[in-house]
Amino acid sequence: MNSNTVMTASPDEPTEAWRPRYHYAPERNWMNDPNGLVWLDGEYHLFYQYNPEGDDWGHISWGHAVSTDLVSWQELPVAIPATERMMAFSGCAVVDHGNTTGFAPPGATTPPLLAFFTGFDPETKIQSQHLAYSLDRGRTFTPYAGNPILDIGSTEFRDPKVFWHAASGAWVMLVVAALEQQVWFYRSSDLIHWTRVSTFGPAGSADDNIWEVPELFELPVDDDPQNRRWVLIVSVNRGSLWGGSGVQYFTGDFDGTRFVAEPSGCSGPAIADLTLWADHGRDFYAPITFANMPDDRVVWMGWVSNWEYARELPTRPWRGQQSAPRELSLVTTSRGIRLRQRMVGEMLSLLEPEPLFSLSAQRGEDAANALSLAEITGRQLMARMIVNALCLQSPVGLEFFKDDAQSLRVGFDPASNSFFIDRRCKDALFPGQSERHDARRLSGAPELELEVWIDGSMVEVLADGGTVALTDLAYGTATAMGVGFFSRDGIEVQSLELRGVRPSLR
Repeated sequence: MNSNTVMTASPDEPTEAWRPRYHYAPERNWMNDPNGLVWLDGEYHLFYQYNPEGDDWGHISWGHAVSTDLVSWQELPVAIPATERMMAFSGCAVVDHGNTTGFAPPGATTPPLLAFFTGFDPETKIQSQHLAYSLDRGRTFTPYAGNPILDIGSTEFRDPKVFWHAASGAWVMLVVAALEQQVWFYRSSDLIHWTRVSTFGPAGSADDNIWEVPELFELPVDDDPQNRRWVLIVSVNRGSLWGGSGVQYFTGDFDGTRFVAEPSGCSGPAIADLTLWADHGRDFYAPITFANMPDDRVVWMGWVSNWEYARELPTRPWRGQQSAPRELSLVTTSRGIRLRQRMVGEMLSLLEPEPLFSLSAQRGEDAANALSLAEITGRQLMARMIVNALCLQSPVGLEFFKDDAQSLRVGFDPASNSFFIDRRCKDALFPGQSERHDARRLSGAPELELEVWIDGSMVEVLADGGTVALTDLAYGTATAMGVGFFSRDGIEVQSLELRGVRPSLR
């Protein structure tokens, strides 16, 4: 394999094979961070950073899609367009049930939907926090006449996250001072006037870094409602686990004013050992949770890309895609309390009713032969595999995007006690593709579980019940769609199932 070769797709080379079919991507043009995830009146809203004028970053507006089931998305017109004097950078949305702002007229039956976002002035480069409101379920927004609601004259002050903190009876806003690697906390009673009350950071992966897109939520530990932690999410623009951008998190306590992190349980001299990463792949960034959920689930989505090479990805007429929605929880592991991510239950509705392939209680060599004879192909697949971890002496896993020359490998390596995605290929189509990404196993259970979701050029791995997550992009020959199994004799495959996944975009 030549890891130094980087190829560019020719203008007439088809890229539709790489388009996700059950993850959200716009029909065309550039997309990055999810914004304003919120449920209102039977609809899940996905707003996102969008360039309506081309497939590169610029003219940043809020794109918009809606879903009634979290998996089937309908693209709608731009919700908050850029103007000559202001782009609409990342932010959040909340439902003003009590009409605290007074934006809803008397007698209105639908509460205002408020969008908080960073307004970026292309001339001065100043970033300030803005508010807009919608009275028609997010279809159109009206800018607040008193904007900006928060302006410190900074060029690196962005990404507001707003939520109601019931215990202290106030609205809370998080904003990052990006270059200082800090999260600033504000409080408000009316969603318009804000008072700064505390600061968190630098911490974790903070050396020569840029912090972005803060998020804060509370979860029970091990499903115990009496044992709860707050989770602070900070996306880092550079300096992540493998380089480029990534998502770190902290667990601790929040009293409505100040977040105090607890020890991570990690040890070691390297930042990689001291920082908790939400995803150990290269392509998961800026995740935020849905507000105003109709149930008690905490669900998020993230941008599947990396700022190190996002503008060089070889797709068109679109560039950018979102992860599948994942439900979050906290679990106790041998290394401390850790975030667990599992696909929302609604994702199961996309699976074909009959498996493409299944087996149980097979030796590794027999499983490989059976899968080879089945000649399974596809770019929209879900695979679940359970193997006996006690007998592993060499790597085991599955191959995707396979042809005679190469394949993408997803598996487990007992030598490093790590799950991995190996996307190295002889003809890399973007810088960074020729890499293997590993994530240390947190469980000591004898059964090792691997769940893989494949969609076009996207790979999402949730292992050992979601205690390990890896997300990567991988591009290869558009016609390469084979599936394989790799192992050596002595490996016991307890079960293996592959299913097709139906398209979900409308």
